[in-house]
Amino acid sequence: MDKKIKLLVVPSDNFGCGLFRSIEPHTYLQEHYGDEFQVDIVFMKDFPQDLSSFLSQYDLIHMHKQFDKNMVVMNTIKFLGIPVILDIDDHFSLGPDHPMYLTAKKEKWADTILKHVKMADAITTTTPLFAKVLKKHNDNVYVLPNAINPENPQFKQTKNKSDRMRFGIVCGSAHLKDIELLEGIASLPKEVKDKMQIVLCGFDLNGTTTIFNRQTGEVTRRPILPHESVWTKYEQILTNDYKDLSPEHVGFLKRYMAHIDDPFTDDYYRRMCTREIQRYATHYENVDVLLAPLKENDFNYVKSQLKVIEAGFTGCAIIAQNYGPYTLDLKPYIVKGGQINQEGNGLLVESRKNHKEWAKYIRYCVEHPEDVERMKNNLKETVLNEYSLENVTKKRVALYKKILNKEA
Repeated sequence: MDKKIKLLVVPSDNFGCGLFRSIEPHTYLQEHYGDEFQVDIVFMKDFPQDLSSFLSQYDLIHMHKQFDKNMVVMNTIKFLGIPVILDIDDHFSLGPDHPMYLTAKKEKWADTILKHVKMADAITTTTPLFAKVLKKHNDNVYVLPNAINPENPQFKQTKNKSDRMRFGIVCGSAHLKDIELLEGIASLPKEVKDKMQIVLCGFDLNGTTTIFNRQTGEVTRRPILPHESVWTKYEQILTNDYKDLSPEHVGFLKRYMAHIDDPFTDDYYRRMCTREIQRYATHYENVDVLLAPLKENDFNYVKSQLKVIEAGFTGCAIIAQNYGPYTLDLKPYIVKGGQINQEGNGLLVESRKNHKEWAKYIRYCVEHPEDVERMKNNLKETVLNEYSLENVTKKRVALYKKILNKEA
């Protein structure tokens, strides 16, 4: 029997990207292919001082996005002749709509990432759309999509009951320009709003703001105030600046109590606080239809279709932008001319019609709950096998063996 392949995995972080792109896939690989692979997951901050001795024990190295800015680790790996796989799931150039754009531009984040991309032996990414962009910088690009293990407890969903149809937004703090596309839902009539609920998931008031004193040149930072948070801006957009809510509900929301979910379960809007990454998918227990707005720009075009996958695995229907990642797996349930496609698995909003189609499709779902059920079932059928961690791991194992010239 051949000796095991020794694989070093270097995640970028211990949450979002690091978990989905490095930690969970390779933990699963170790558990199910332990007779062929020995996987070590080590953060770069934990690398020992004797870098060459540490790295030289491995046959293959996986990293997410980049190592150090000075390229010391990458240059050492290349000197040792060890194949290195770079995984990247977001565009290396953030673009002006991203909240970290100015910092990234000033510190030239994209330059460092692109140097790593060009030097890697292989690139893995989330979609064929991003693969096409990356192939301009490296010929060896492979698609390994985001995947979900249905045995993960947070994805074993039982929906909480509600008399309203719940439209959920499950996102992070970098999506203000996307959420702004939903401003048109304020025009929904009262009889529709009385039968539905907008659920904002992930509300989080952590963060700091930077203050620059022009006279002294001094830069200071302080915790943000609630009214300065992007999450409060989301909330103002989704509630028509709180006009759609009862005075009692507005009073609760403006107390900004950390980690306390909104107790107003039967109002037009509900705020759900942030949850740790190991539990974030439990938000979907309070969502019937996921909303996935996406502003058209280069960064968003190459994002992953993770929201489509999560919706399918958690028994949600989806209304999404007809753009970029959401064009890969979604087939429109309502086609041109208003005809119904019984095999459709989502509702797709044209960007030029943002002002009216989000409201139009939300209203359709409220008035046609039987179609929502059909879309849920169709979406589940689309994603369950294609994006299961089991099947994506099979592709990962085959790719790693190919890179090492150890194909079966």
